[in-house]
Amino acid sequence: MNEPAIRTEEQIISLFPDRETLICRGWVLKRMEGQLLVYPLYYKFSEGDIPENIRRCEEISRQCGAGCVFRIVEHTNYHLSSILTDNGYGLEKCGVVGEWNSTTDTGGLCMKEKVQGGLFMKSGNGGTEYVMAGEKVIGIKRQGLLFLPDGNLPDISMEDILRFLMANGIVRILADIPGEEGLPEQYGRLGFRRAYLYRCYQKNQEEKSSGKEE
Repeated sequence: MNEPAIRTEEQIISLFPDRETLICRGWVLKRMEGQLLVYPLYYKFSEGDIPENIRRCEEISRQCGAGCVFRIVEHTNYHLSSILTDNGYGLEKCGVVGEWNSTTDTGGLCMKEKVQGGLFMKSGNGGTEYVMAGEKVIGIKRQGLLFLPDGNLPDISMEDILRFLMANGIVRILADIPGEEGLPEQYGRLGFRRAYLYRCYQKNQEEKSSGKEE
């Protein structure tokens, strides 16, 4: 079991306290942007029980009116991917969680340079703050941790983001970078390390359609 990755996933989940959260036999279910995201972090049941738990999650997703997506971290749940595939799921996306902390060598990043891009902080509920670029939320901050839900930010310089975050007391950054098994060059250059890979599985479209017809 990949304990460091599981602890990090727990921290990411905790950054969204305002989103509805359920627990289904050790799996954390979080309603996010029209989807029911299933984090199968823990389970203490046999392989034969896993299809039943998948069906429970699907039933909850139908009640919520949201699509059911399973997010599986590498080196965990070794049998779940194949069981999902046998139950009509396909790989929706994969990505890497990159991590940076204040002890990292940032490659000579100059803090004296002016931060560009109009970044600012906006307060939320429960001690959560948001890093904004205009009307767009690009990061979620709680205490000294910041999470970038979409690490692909082509309109904003990563150097500018990092300067802004360091100037606002951020000591650790997690970036969810979709579509890559390795870190993109700009992240590696700024001192990010690859924390772990994840894969998301969703019901194949033809399976969804046949389910509706029934």
